[in-house]
Amino acid sequence: GKVWINSSFLDKFERDSEIVLTDAFINEHFGGTSTVNLILDSKEKDAFKNPAVLKLVNKMQNDVVDSLHLVGNSFSLTDYINRMNKVMHADNEKFNNIPNDQNLIAQYLLLYEMSGDPENLWKVVDYNYNKLNVNFQLKSDNSKTINAAIAEIEKFQDDFKKLGIEMKYAGSGYKGLVFTDLILEGQIISLVLSLIIVILLLGMMFKNIWIGVIGSVPIIITAIIGFGVMGWADIALNTTTALLSSIAIGIGIDYAVHFIEQYKINSQSGDKLLTAQKTMAHSGRAILFNAVVVIAGFMVLLFSVFPPNRELGALVSLNMFISFIGTITIMLILLNKTNIYFKNKKEN
Repeated sequence: GKVWINSSFLDKFERDSEIVLTDAFINEHFGGTSTVNLILDSKEKDAFKNPAVLKLVNKMQNDVVDSLHLVGNSFSLTDYINRMNKVMHADNEKFNNIPNDQNLIAQYLLLYEMSGDPENLWKVVDYNYNKLNVNFQLKSDNSKTINAAIAEIEKFQDDFKKLGIEMKYAGSGYKGLVFTDLILEGQIISLVLSLIIVILLLGMMFKNIWIGVIGSVPIIITAIIGFGVMGWADIALNTTTALLSSIAIGIGIDYAVHFIEQYKINSQSGDKLLTAQKTMAHSGRAILFNAVVVIAGFMVLLFSVFPPNRELGALVSLNMFISFIGTITIMLILLNKTNIYFKNKKEN
């Protein structure tokens, strides 16, 4: 599996919680609890009285609802016109469609404005009939469902463009999708910036940029394994788990700083094996105790009633363990193999 981003509000609750069960009941018996609003925008007045445009909208609604079982229902101006056309023909199902005559459509709409409740009409179209609101009801609020619905709607983009109509999105479901994009963008920026800052600060602190690179290796490995486990376990990246890499870098780099500093002091002996042994006995032991305390602290979250907190607790604990192992093994090997603190001694 791969890491996926999910902004679902309901996925944050237990499967048997009241809100999840109620939502499932509504999704099973009604159209759905999440919405995506497609806003069709034309520069031309009365564009949405045009039979060709309305038939395309109608086709899109039917295709999206028929092709995705998680799209429960759709509603727009076409439903009003279909219904009025059918009623005007003695409830004959054959006429439950968009008429070919634009004047007839205009008459139906005028009739509804005069005799019905025009406020209902203004929920799906504007007064000039050049902006249309198509409402899609979804049976799930997770990002995969919303993405699938929008991908199906997007298939009609070229057809609408030919008619001079622009597509925009709104609604509770689409807001969630925008949210996932921000999570991903924030995650990438924070990871890259953190890594650069860590390498530069370590390089400045130890007066050698290669020390910065070596010191960042354990946290890079930790991030790769952490996200790998998330993909394998199908744990989504959300507002809670997005904190993971930042916490891991913040705590993980602490191990590297202590270890490198002690290694540097012990390297004065001029003996690589003795330096490694002394560093492991001193800083290695201290880092072990630190890792045990931090992991134990985060593992308390495993008993949380809130599922994302349990995921965060498990993942941070795993990351701290990997960071600890990476520091006392891979980083120690790199310090030994690169001879960073023994080059000058060799020259002397």
